[in-house]
Amino acid sequence: MDPHRLIVPHRSRDRRRPRRPHSMRSRADRGARFRSIAWGAALAAALGCRSSPTPPARQEVIDIHVHLTEANAVAPLLAHMAKHHIDRTVILASPDLTSGRGGSGLSGYRAGNDIVLDAAAAHRGKLIPFVTLDLGHDDLAYLAELRSRGACGVKLYQGHNLFHERPLDDPSHQAMWQALADQAIPVLLHANTVRYRSELEAVLRAFPDLQLVCAHLCGSRTDLARMESLMEAFPRLLVDTSHGSAGPATEGFASLERDRAQLLRLFSRWPERFLFGTDLVTSGLDPMSMELWDLQAESNMGLLKEDKFRFFRQTADRQSARTIGTYQGLHLPPELLGPALGGNAARWLGACLR
Repeated sequence: MDPHRLIVPHRSRDRRRPRRPHSMRSRADRGARFRSIAWGAALAAALGCRSSPTPPARQEVIDIHVHLTEANAVAPLLAHMAKHHIDRTVILASPDLTSGRGGSGLSGYRAGNDIVLDAAAAHRGKLIPFVTLDLGHDDLAYLAELRSRGACGVKLYQGHNLFHERPLDDPSHQAMWQALADQAIPVLLHANTVRYRSELEAVLRAFPDLQLVCAHLCGSRTDLARMESLMEAFPRLLVDTSHGSAGPATEGFASLERDRAQLLRLFSRWPERFLFGTDLVTSGLDPMSMELWDLQAESNMGLLKEDKFRFFRQTADRQSARTIGTYQGLHLPPELLGPALGGNAARWLGACLR
């Protein structure tokens, strides 16, 4: 026998299974296929539910701290918001000094009020207008007029040393503070808590119902213990996380990086009291300015969202110009990040968002 020949066992015909009639075989096969498909669909559905849950709705993002300095900046600002997935922005009226037009004190702030009111009227729901006031000179009629024109809240600069003509708790300010508290008007206050902490505390004691956010971690980016003591003493006090221009932001980000564990503890202790902001100033519409807008948004959001983010950093010798560097962010978990990015702001702004 050829050893390479393949031997296949012979199968006798009489040992074959009898063939079923075609009609019986078709019905049986169809039933088996149907059962197989049904079980497969059920299994796929079960596995799909387990492995591919419906993704949660995206958290609304509200930037509560943007200085809109000119009407021409509205379109670039809206494009900037879309690029960085910011749903709404609180636009702040600014005096000439903040807007880069020179001047001193609060000069030009009424023109700033007109800019934000007109912009918000044209973009309702996206831009939320905060006007500014001179606490000692504006009367309640002017506040009522601004409210009738759509003003949602008030941005106050007089806790900043460049605008601090009188103490925050000066008797001439009492009527306006009282009106802001009685009408539950959201207030964003810049307060230098190194120089004027006692004045701020006096206002908060006298008007405990104020809906007040204290900007830039209440002026305590380099001293979180000071912020914590204020938040302990005044349980309704809110703070924003904004960092502005290169110098103060560089110092603030570096300090918060060193005190990261302490800041995380404060977020965990008071998740309902931190609000996201960028402190963007919209003066300058050239390409380089637009790049700085992007860097400011990315860094302020990165502080909360990311493990690492980029911004200017002081060089080691402290003599050279600042360079772009990397910082460690907080990388907040969802239960802390969601309230900070938008939930807390929505509650604070209340009726302004309707």
